[in-house]
Amino acid sequence: MNVTMSKFDSKVGGWRLAGFLCVLVLFMGGCSSSSSSLNYYLLHSTSATHSVNAQANKTPALLTIDKLVIPEYLKQRGLVYQISETNIHISTTHLWAEPVEEGIVKVLRSALSSKGVKLLKQADYARGSVPAANHRISILINDFVSTYGGEVILSGEYVITAADSEAMHQSFMFKAPINHDGFEASIKAMRATLNQLSEQIKETM
Repeated sequence: MNVTMSKFDSKVGGWRLAGFLCVLVLFMGGCSSSSSSLNYYLLHSTSATHSVNAQANKTPALLTIDKLVIPEYLKQRGLVYQISETNIHISTTHLWAEPVEEGIVKVLRSALSSKGVKLLKQADYARGSVPAANHRISILINDFVSTYGGEVILSGEYVITAADSEAMHQSFMFKAPINHDGFEASIKAMRATLNQLSEQIKETM
């Protein structure tokens, strides 16, 4: 009797071990698929190259961006979504492929180039290949976020200075509708608000 029970216990122990190993394999597989399901996004459009050639036969106005200040929540890797008047959600699976500041500058550069303005950064001077700009700009962004109301809000202020005139201070508030669900539609709306900002910057110059 003791021998029979011993064999039975051995079998049960074997089943438990096999079951544990199966659960472990499934868990590891789940972790693997979770890590591979990360999505990365660019704020700028890689196909927006036609605008660079739009003013090729004209001498563009030069505008150097001295400073770009963004809110702390935009310094995270995760894309941000406002879920209520007081709360935001920062995604852990939908991430920016580059710092948001770089994306903002790239979108503004492309948009302004189609309006006859060449946007430069301080780093461009280190190469010694560009002349000094006749305008300089500092931008402070207060909010740049997709909201629960189905739109993107871009707000803040900027200061443009020129050698032959006083500093020009402007506030801005732009909105663009999010036409579809998902972060891709939100990013397209973010680009639209930055394009609106580029139009105001051009008018201020």
